Amino acid sequence: MNVRWKSVCMVMCSVLFLSGCKKKEEKKEEPPIYVRVGQVLQKDLPETLRFTGDIEGEAQVQVYATVPDRIKSLYVDVGEEVKKGQLLAVIEHTRLRQAVAQVEAQLAATRANLAGARVQLSGATLSRESALRELKRLRRLYKSGAVGEQQVDQLKSQYDSAATQVQAAQAQIRALQAQIASLRASVGQAKTAKQNAILRSPIKGIVARRYRQIGDMATAQLPLFSIADMDEVKVQINITEKDLMKIRLRDKASIRVAAYGNRMFEGRVEKIAPTLDLDTRTAPVEIRIKNVYPAKSEQTCSPKTSRAPAVTCPSQYTCYHGRCVELHPLKPGMIANVSILVKVHKDTLMIPLSSLLNNSFGYNAALQQKDLAVLVMDSENVPRRQQIQIGLESDNGTMVQVLSGLKAGQRLIVEGQNFYKPGVRLKLLEDDGKGGTKDSVAPKARGVLKKTALR
Repeated sequence: MNVRWKSVCMVMCSVLFLSGCKKKEEKKEEPPIYVRVGQVLQKDLPETLRFTGDIEGEAQVQVYATVPDRIKSLYVDVGEEVKKGQLLAVIEHTRLRQAVAQVEAQLAATRANLAGARVQLSGATLSRESALRELKRLRRLYKSGAVGEQQVDQLKSQYDSAATQVQAAQAQIRALQAQIASLRASVGQAKTAKQNAILRSPIKGIVARRYRQIGDMATAQLPLFSIADMDEVKVQINITEKDLMKIRLRDKASIRVAAYGNRMFEGRVEKIAPTLDLDTRTAPVEIRIKNVYPAKSEQTCSPKTSRAPAVTCPSQYTCYHGRCVELHPLKPGMIANVSILVKVHKDTLMIPLSSLLNNSFGYNAALQQKDLAVLVMDSENVPRRQQIQIGLESDNGTMVQVLSGLKAGQRLIVEGQNFYKPGVRLKLLEDDGKGGTKDSVAPKARGVLKKTALR
C-alpha cells in the first residue's frame, strides 16, 4: 500500500510541476501590442483664428408708436417683406385730427386780424404823412407871420397822434406775426403727432416680430414691430491684442452654424475697431456675410398676371426680385463659429496630435513647451523617446506643427504609443498617410487597439 501511495504521490507532483511550468511559460508569452506607425510630414499649414459670435441683421430696428391709443389697423405680419416707407399700422387718432383742425382755425383767425392791423397801419400812415405836410406848410407861414403859434401847436399835436397810431399798428402787427409763428409751430406739432399715428417702415427688410394685435393699446415703451434687413448679416467678434495685428480689412472669413452642419458660409472683415476695450482688452471686429444665394441655373421667376401664368421656383428656392434664390438661410440670433485665415506657413513639419505621449503633459506643459515627447522608431524598429516642441494645430485639430526635435520623413508611433513598455513585442501597422494602413491585418488590429485603449 505504501508503495502504491508513493507512486500516486509522485505522479501528482509531476503533473503539478508540469502545469506550473506551463503557467510560467504562458506568463512569459505576452501578446504583442498593436501600434500604428506614421511619418513626419512636410506640408503647408494654414494659420486660422477661431471665434464665436451672434449673427445679427445688417439693420434691425424696433418700431414704436408714440401715440398712446388703440391700434386701429395692422397691414403686415411676420415674415413679410416691406419697403422703406411702407405702411405698417394705424393708431386711433381722432383727437389728434380735432386738435389739428382747432389750431388751424386759430391760425386762420389770427391771419385775419393781421390783415386788419395792416389796414389800420396803412390808414395811420396816411394820416401821419398828411399831418406832416400840413405842419411843414404852417411852419413856413408862421415864419412869415401869416399864422399864429397856436395853430402850429395844434397841428403838431395832430401829427404826434397820427405817429403814435402808426407805432401802435406796427406793434400790433408784430404781435400778430409772432402769434402766427407760434400757431404755425403748433400746427406742425399737431400734424406730426397725427403722422406719428400712421406707422411706416424706417428701412427695407423683413418683419421679424409683431408684438401687438388690433385693439391693443399702443405705448411708447413697447415696440409694435421688429424689422430686419437680412440680405446681409453680420457677426461681431472680439479679438485680443495678440491676434489683432494679424487681421486686415477684407480678410476672408468662414462661418459655420449648427443648423447647417458642415456647410460653410463666406464673409469678409469689414470693420476693425481702432482701440481696445479697457475692461476686456479686446477690440470688436465686424464680419459681413451675404445672405441671398441665387440658384445655380440663375433661374428667373415672376408673379401670375392676367396675361401670363406665374413662373415659379423649385421648392428649396424663393422668388425674390425676379430671381430664384435661397433667401436668408442665416437668421439673426444664430451662434456663428468664425474662422479667419491669417497666414499660410510653407513646408511645415506636421505630426498627428494623438502621437504625443500622455505622460509628457505636465502642469501647463503644452504652453510651456516642456517635456512634450513622442516615440520615434529607429533603424531596428525599436521605439525611443524624443522630446519635441510644438506650434500651431491644423484646422481640424488632428495635426500639430513641430518646431524642433524631428525631421521630415522620420517614423514615429502615432497610435498605441501610450501602452508601450520596454521589452514588449510590437505589431507595426504602417500608416499610408490617408488614415488607413498598409498591413493586411489592419481591420483586426484596429479592434485590438480599441480594446487595448479601453483597458
